[in-house]
Amino acid sequence: MKNGVKSAIIIGVICVLLILIPSCKTNENTGGSTGENGGNNVQQESTTAADPNLRENTPDSLPADLNFNGEAIRILYREAIASKYIGSALTGSEIYAESENGDVVNDAVYKRNQKVEDRLNIKIVPVPCRGDWDDRDTFLNTVKNSVNSGSDDFDIIAGYAYYITSLAPEGVLYNLKNVNYLQPGAEWWSASCADQMTLDNKLYYITGDLALTLLQNTFVVYFDKQVAQNCGLENPYQTVLDGDWTLDKMDELTKGLYKDVNGDGKPDVGDMYGFATTTGNYVDALYNAFDQPIVTKDADGNLQLALNTPKMVDIINKTYSFFYENENSYAISEYNDGADASIQNMFVENRVLFMNGTLGSNDVLRAMNSDYGIIPYPKWNKDQPDYYTGSQNSYSLFSIPATCQKIDAVGAAMEALCSESYRTVTPAYYEIALKKKYSRDDETSQMLDIIRSGITFNFGILNSINIDNIQGIFRDLMTEKKTDFTSRYEKSAQMWQKSLDKLIEKYQNLP
Repeated sequence: MKNGVKSAIIIGVICVLLILIPSCKTNENTGGSTGENGGNNVQQESTTAADPNLRENTPDSLPADLNFNGEAIRILYREAIASKYIGSALTGSEIYAESENGDVVNDAVYKRNQKVEDRLNIKIVPVPCRGDWDDRDTFLNTVKNSVNSGSDDFDIIAGYAYYITSLAPEGVLYNLKNVNYLQPGAEWWSASCADQMTLDNKLYYITGDLALTLLQNTFVVYFDKQVAQNCGLENPYQTVLDGDWTLDKMDELTKGLYKDVNGDGKPDVGDMYGFATTTGNYVDALYNAFDQPIVTKDADGNLQLALNTPKMVDIINKTYSFFYENENSYAISEYNDGADASIQNMFVENRVLFMNGTLGSNDVLRAMNSDYGIIPYPKWNKDQPDYYTGSQNSYSLFSIPATCQKIDAVGAAMEALCSESYRTVTPAYYEIALKKKYSRDDETSQMLDIIRSGITFNFGILNSINIDNIQGIFRDLMTEKKTDFTSRYEKSAQMWQKSLDKLIEKYQNLP
């Protein structure tokens, strides 16, 4: 009997604790929902009380009583374009959907916009503009001409990440540090990007869940399960989970896979390989993957060039060896006509074990008959603590034109759109389109979580266009099949330093 009583008491205590623990957790989250402008989102609090751990219930810090009286929030964005890196681009659809059409991502965007419009009493107005890489001058001039003439034609800019960073030094953007309601450190924005883009306490660009292109452009490695099984190779997923997925390991796993399939007696696009890639954007991704910054920041925010290191020399030599001294690798310049398509075709035909790509490459590969898996870019070595990656730089960075006359409404709209994207749109793309619709197995879902958490940013990559395309040195060497990094760096070091100093000075002179 005594044991029975004790058991009953223990069970009762456990039940009480189970009731109290969620309540305590809810209070913590609710306390964090008060922003610098005051107020709590009461509706979000009551939802969070049900299960605060669900992404869809995560509250933001916007006051519950905001009302902007039907204010139009005009968003300048790039018209949707096809991309050889990401398949069907989301540059337009990440901002606006005209109506529901049954597509999970489109419908999530449509519902997000409706919810934000109702919540803030605003009207989201899309302003399309040609803005692909070849149309960069059109997009940039649209912004500059509008601001310089005081036209006030739009309120938010969703620009092509690589070239849009050339605008800030010209003084045509608004300092996001001074925008009410905007919380760049919130989990729906990339804190890494905001930190790296802050200079002289000025911030002009942020990205996060509002940019579906950030996720779609993320660099990954695909592997052909049929090839792996036929060759009796170990499970790449387990290699990743064990922390052993490195460039050396990738090199090891490709050994002995080359076959002269077309019988012409020479390695070419018609043969079989352990690894295949183009040598442009997929090489740029190695800066992030190998944790090699281009520019570093000290604790006081001071910047300095960081490429000319023994590690970078080793990275160049080892990458070159893997690409060109390993007969099981096939690397060609992305500037060759149809280069990316030819690599993807080799993979679809089961003639490549590992292939570099982006998450958007799923649009091309999902028609593949045999199964494939998705894993992160490899680490530089086992001492590297985590797997890192970047996003091909046509994703969207968000900014506000200096002429904006409704900063409070715009700040609230950006925060609401991004937080609601975090709650509903990203899950629609990530959980449904990628994990369930596109991916071929549950393990891929686990890999995608690792990949997404490893997206990092660096000031030198983000501002490469302002530092004379400094990031291009790596891809140029690999494309030209050369390893003379040190001598090439020394030839351009003075120019890059001068450009960096000039950029810093321009930021310091901005209001």
